[in-house]
Amino acid sequence: MKKFLKKAAAVACAAVMTLGVLSACQSESKELVLGTNAAFPPFEFTTTNGVVGNYDGIDICIGKKIADSMDRELKVEDMEFDGLVAAVKSGKVDMAVAGMTATDERRQSVDFSDTYYTASQVIITNPDNTDINSAEDLKNDKTVGVVLGYTGDGIVTDDLEVEESKITRANRGIDIVQDVKNGKLDAVVIDRETGVALAEKEGLRFVEDPEVFEAEEYAIAVKKGNTELLEQINSVLREMKESGEIEEIANQYNQ
Repeated sequence: MKKFLKKAAAVACAAVMTLGVLSACQSESKELVLGTNAAFPPFEFTTTNGVVGNYDGIDICIGKKIADSMDRELKVEDMEFDGLVAAVKSGKVDMAVAGMTATDERRQSVDFSDTYYTASQVIITNPDNTDINSAEDLKNDKTVGVVLGYTGDGIVTDDLEVEESKITRANRGIDIVQDVKNGKLDAVVIDRETGVALAEKEGLRFVEDPEVFEAEEYAIAVKKGNTELLEQINSVLREMKESGEIEEIANQYNQ
C-alpha cells in the first residue's frame, strides 16, 4: 500500500475556510454526522491518530473542511457501504462521503453534491494469474470478488454477466482482496485507487481495462430536500477544487 502522509494531510485539513456559517444549521446541532465505510483507503480508513479520531483519508479531510466551514464538529459513523444511502435517507447521518458514485438509481433516494473526484475500476489478481489481462478474461470460469453495492458489483454482475455462483460479495474491500491473496478467489474488481493501494501492500497485481471500466465521479449524498447543507457542501467543494486543495490532499494520500 502506498504510504499515507497523514501528518501533511492533517495540516491541509485543519485550515479553516473563510466561508459563511449557516446559522440555521448551527441551531439544529453542533455536530455534523458523516457516514462512511472506513475500509476504503486512501479515501477512508482507520488508524491510531486520524484526522477525526481514528478515521483518516481523503474523504474525511473533505468532510472536516465542510464541518469547519459550518462551525460544527465532525462525527464519523462507520457502516457497511450498502447501507449508506438508507442512513442518509432516514436522517441517521447528515451526509455520506465514501467514494460514492452519483448514479441515477441512488438519485431516486438522495440528493448529490457536485462531483469532487474522478475514478475508475481495476482488477486485482495474483501475479501468477497471467491469464487475467482484461475484464473479458473474468468470464472464463473465474471466481470474482466484489464489494457489496460498489460499482464493481454492478459491472461484474450486469455488464460482464459473470455467473452468479462465481461471484463473492463482501462488505469491505480489504477483506475481499485478502481472499485473492489467500487463493480463495481469482480476482477482485474494485475502485482503482483503493485497489492499487491494497495490491501494492499485499504483493498482488492490478489490471486496468479502460474500454470496460469507464470513468466515474464521486459525490456527497445528502437527504432529499436538504438544500441548505447541499449548498454549503457545494460551496466548500467549489473553493477546494478552484484552489487545488482536493488535488493536493489526494496527492498526499496517494504517495
